[in-house]
Amino acid sequence: MAITLAKLFMRTISQNPNENQTGVSLWTLDDIEKAQIKQRAITQEQEQAEEDGEDMYDNGGIEDQSLLSLHM
Repeated sequence: MAITLAKLFMRTISQNPNENQTGVSLWTLDDIEKAQIKQRAITQEQEQAEEDGEDMYDNGGIEDQSLLSLHM
């Protein structure tokens, strides 16, 4: 059984897929490029928010100034 699985594995990884052939991989070149564009857009949004002084984690909670003014 182990030898059969090893042979199957070796045959699978030794295949020479074409540039446009998906093969065993689930991502095509287009999928990778789209993911990279999306990641760059997210990074740019985060950088822009930091420059504008916005808090990326603002969820409508208690403001920092309100917490600092509490007397305990």
